[in-house]
Amino acid sequence: MTAGYGHPQYGPPPAPVAVARVVAAGLFVMAAALALAGSFAAFSVYRFESELSPASTTTTTGWGSFEDPVPTEPLPTPKILYGIPITAAAVLALVVALLLVLSARRTQEPAAVRSLGVGIGGLLVGVVSVIWLQLVTIAQNVADAAQPGDEDAGIRTSYQVGVGGYLILVAALLALAAAVLLLVPRRASHTPTAVPPGTGLFPPLGPGGQPQWQPASPYWPQPAPAPGWGPTPPPHG
Repeated sequence: MTAGYGHPQYGPPPAPVAVARVVAAGLFVMAAALALAGSFAAFSVYRFESELSPASTTTTTGWGSFEDPVPTEPLPTPKILYGIPITAAAVLALVVALLLVLSARRTQEPAAVRSLGVGIGGLLVGVVSVIWLQLVTIAQNVADAAQPGDEDAGIRTSYQVGVGGYLILVAALLALAAAVLLLVPRRASHTPTAVPPGTGLFPPLGPGGQPQWQPASPYWPQPAPAPGWGPTPPPHG
């Protein structure tokens, strides 16, 4: 039994992986993790101390403000729960990351995934921008409200951005980088066409694929017959 030794053809090879899309998916995952962790950490820490009252600290997170020690008569201050839009953006970022990984080998990239990824990146950047605008404004107001004689009177105030504020800032930068990668058009993949065995310019090699060449018949010129040879012509009547 003889068999050909040519390589089997199983159709066209798979499309190459879109590296930029996989990197964008990884950035979205890291942005979601940092955003969720930062929403529970401190956005800002405000400390007030005077000789007439004990020192108090107000810590602001994505889920409200907390005072230490707890006042007996807390003031009715509005609570802005920034943790809700941050969590929503983080969950959507994880969904986009999963879709990017699943579509990384497709020859035609779905436009809906790109649009969703850019939108989620913009949502997270927008929420973090609003939070940081508020943090910078409050820090400036606290610095402007300080009087030269406050320390002599025993009044000391301080306001600083907490770890949570920096975590969500890094998360926003990562989401922005992922959105920029999605805006870059994906390179078209050139998939080679599969050639069936035995149809190329050269015959396949191996015992079972010997070339079917037909030897050309040799052509030898025939010599002219000598005079007097050959059949006798018929008589003319």
